[in-house]
Formats: sequence, C-alpha cells, structure tokens
Amino acid sequence: MQSFEIKRGHGKSLEDGGLKSLMEEEFGDVSEKDNLFSASFKALKKMDVEFISITEIKVETDTDNEATPEDSLEAHQAYNRFMLNVTGFNAKQRIDRAKAKAKREAKAAAEKEMQA
Repeated sequence: MQSFEIKRGHGKSLEDGGLKSLMEEEFGDVSEKDNLFSASFKALKKMDVEFISITEIKVETDTDNEATPEDSLEAHQAYNRFMLNVTGFNAKQRIDRAKAKAKREAKAAAEKEMQA
C-alpha cells in the first residue's frame, strides 16, 4: 500500500463516514471492514483505501490490463478526482510530496547508518 499525506484541514471531513461517502460518489458500491474501504470501477479491478489518521491514508489499486482505453481513462480520472477530494492535493502535488518524503527518509537512514 502506498501512503498519501492529507492536506491540513481536509482530514476532519473524512471521519465518521466521510471517506466512504467520497468513495461512493466516484466508484459506486463500497465495502467496509474496520478502517479499510474497498471498491472497484471500470478498469480499476480493486481499490483499497485505509484510513490511518486525519493526516494520512494508504491506497492500493489493482488494474485490469485488458480493459478498453475508455474504461481505463474513466477509471484514472475517477481515481484522480477521488484523491484530490480526499487529500486536497492534485496528482503533481502528490508526486512532489512523495518524492520529498522519500528524500527525508533516505537522509534519516543515511544519518542513522553514519552514527552506527
């Protein structure tokens, strides 16, 4: 599962069923087990979203490589709309934040290794 930051102020709206209702808007039926929500939509065979906290979600997707280009495009657009609504960041911002987080983690690991 890939971790995504949630923009300050967006997390509160995800509590108490908010995340599930956002998923239902984009993907239709959503199953829920504890803090894990699952849905499928067109070329998106399976999408699992885990609500970690008001500052983080984890997402795992499984796509159908045999899907039509139209279904793939619709699934991709729905995913991006959903992620924007949930995290408050567009695709480019999510990538930039993930790169920055990876860089911070690598630096911390390197410093820890130097001290050992």
